[in-house]
Amino acid sequence: MAEDQAFFYEEKNSPPPKQPLEPGQQYKRGVAFRHENTFCAMDLNINQGIILSGEADGTLRDWIGKNFGDTNPVESECPQGIYYKRIWRPYWPGPIYRSVSQVRDGEKITESMVALRILFNKLEELFETIEPGQDNLLAYGHKTREVLLLACMEVESSWTAVLKENGYPQRPTWNTNDYVKLFRPMFLDGYKVSLRSYPHFPSFSPFEKWTVADPTHSLAWYDAYNKTKHNREDNLKLATLENAVQAVGAAVVMFYAQFGIGFGTGFMDKISPVIQSIFTILPDFKKYEKMFYISPVKSQAEGMPSLSFDWRAIDYKF
Repeated sequence: MAEDQAFFYEEKNSPPPKQPLEPGQQYKRGVAFRHENTFCAMDLNINQGIILSGEADGTLRDWIGKNFGDTNPVESECPQGIYYKRIWRPYWPGPIYRSVSQVRDGEKITESMVALRILFNKLEELFETIEPGQDNLLAYGHKTREVLLLACMEVESSWTAVLKENGYPQRPTWNTNDYVKLFRPMFLDGYKVSLRSYPHFPSFSPFEKWTVADPTHSLAWYDAYNKTKHNREDNLKLATLENAVQAVGAAVVMFYAQFGIGFGTGFMDKISPVIQSIFTILPDFKKYEKMFYISPVKSQAEGMPSLSFDWRAIDYKF
């Protein structure tokens, strides 16, 4: 069995053997894995780290069944102790905004934020002319087209950067047939966006409808970008306010999906005012929980292993 293999289990013994419950606590779900010669388990409902460990005797599945009563645990899609290059995900255990520090490359973050700041300035200038409300969603013109083009180019730049970082096969050009492969590993449909100062503008999930079957047309804002870029005279009407705003929102989502949602949420980061001045991000990764990163651990001289920050980076196999 690979040492980085992990399984999600449901607690069916109450209380877990050898692990007393604190008043009001219940252990219902967890993740178990092997570390060196030890089996370890972490509860997913709390953030205290490892709750149980034992000698790696037999199989991990059997150990889970014996200690937690689950004879059919689900194998994690993400090996324990690793992260994929330039792909941010929450990790167990910890609050959802926590990030693997190695995912954050200061120079790349700065470059991305400069591009976003330019987009935000353009968007705010646009709002001085067109009020972002329901009645103006279909308003279009050269200024909305400018914002749409800049935003989509930034999204494409992000897509390219992630594929390149993970060793994706190089070709003369990549297209949406390649880019759409980022949809699931980056949880892109898990991000919902709203305009902070304009509650009447409908909230949206820029990548919610992205499909492998039709990777260009299934993104209305990106399809509009392609058409108005190549044929402005016939397709200027597609460069609407709605598409422009959604494209900028998509660029913000790609920033978070690369570097972490801790940015712009107010947790002592310098980027908060920049993003918060325009957008509110509402993440919902519930369906991806079994793809979250699982914290690495280290051996202790005495007692059970403890959490570590010795993450290992690998390429995502698209």
